[in-house]
Amino acid sequence: MTDILLEDYCPPAGETDSPTCEGKFLQLVLDEHSYLVFSPGSLHRYHNQMLACFLQGKDIAHHWVTEERLTFDTARLRVIGGGRFRADRQTRVLELWDDSHVFGRFEERGLAESIARAEHPWSSYEVRIS
Repeated sequence: MTDILLEDYCPPAGETDSPTCEGKFLQLVLDEHSYLVFSPGSLHRYHNQMLACFLQGKDIAHHWVTEERLTFDTARLRVIGGGRFRADRQTRVLELWDDSHVFGRFEERGLAESIARAEHPWSSYEVRIS
């Protein structure tokens, strides 16, 4: 896996009493850049809601066909898969597991090494994939 960009919608450490952020994540490729996008469950319950937020942030047209079904018309984006995560600021551990019911499981080969090379506070965390 190539270098990866990490984006998270977790509240900053100073804005929450909890040392952890837990929710869902997506692995995707946009314009040849690999991304991991993390969102707490309190913000987005479903992977497609996270994707809509990401697309909006990148000014990529998308629309909801139904309450559950999101579509986007661009060849620039490929969703690899998703899962669940827990990031713990105290233990400095990032756990990744499960899969997305809509997008399938993430590609774990080389993922821990790519996260370690990313420019993000979690890049120094121990990554545990199950």
